[in-house]
Amino acid sequence: MAKKADETKEPKAKVESKKVEEPKKEDPKNEPIINTEAAKAKAEELANNVKEGATELASNVKEGANNFVEKVKGDRNLLIAVCVCAFVVVVLFFSLICCDGSKGVAKDMSKALVKMDAKKYCKAINKTIVEEVYDDLDSCKDYMEDALEESDEDAQPTKYKIKSDKKLKKDDVEDIAEILEDKYGIDENKVKKVVRYKVHFDAKKNKNDFDLYIFTAKIKGKWSVIGVSPGKEYTTAAFDKE
Repeated sequence: MAKKADETKEPKAKVESKKVEEPKKEDPKNEPIINTEAAKAKAEELANNVKEGATELASNVKEGANNFVEKVKGDRNLLIAVCVCAFVVVVLFFSLICCDGSKGVAKDMSKALVKMDAKKYCKAINKTIVEEVYDDLDSCKDYMEDALEESDEDAQPTKYKIKSDKKLKKDDVEDIAEILEDKYGIDENKVKKVVRYKVHFDAKKNKNDFDLYIFTAKIKGKWSVIGVSPGKEYTTAAFDKE
């Protein structure tokens, strides 16, 4: 038998596994979302740019205006043109404020007389006046057709032109409102404005040319004709039956 050698078995060395620690991640909640210092600097830069741009623009506008004024001062024709344009704008503005929708009914009445259109004539008249005098629109139309046919042919107008308009003063409006209430039962408090138009009519023969004054009123928010007269004074005679 082979001799067993006494072998001393050394215990194997225990290998310890070491955990590699990963670097700690910072909590994203703690990280600043915006760099406030950089944002502040950018905002200030933008504000300065805007301010500089506005200043430059204002300077350019002022310089341009000054140049224009100097040019106008030195150019008499240009100055006249500017004044004329300004005058036209002002006239148009006040014309719109003064007359607004009244001019339309004054034109309707004028066209009716030129074309001998009895229906258009009656439709231009205030509705309450038509009902009080003629009962209804058809009766007014029939009456006016007869009246127009009997008129002098030589005096028949061929065209018209509105020469002027005038917004009547408060006292005049109140006087007319009283007449309308007394004669036609129109509530005088509903008569808000009255505009008088001077209209020139060319007749078939020049010697028969004539002017008429057409009175329009705003009643219950609507414009209509309340009178036609050869003179400036208001009268309802044109609508009265003979």
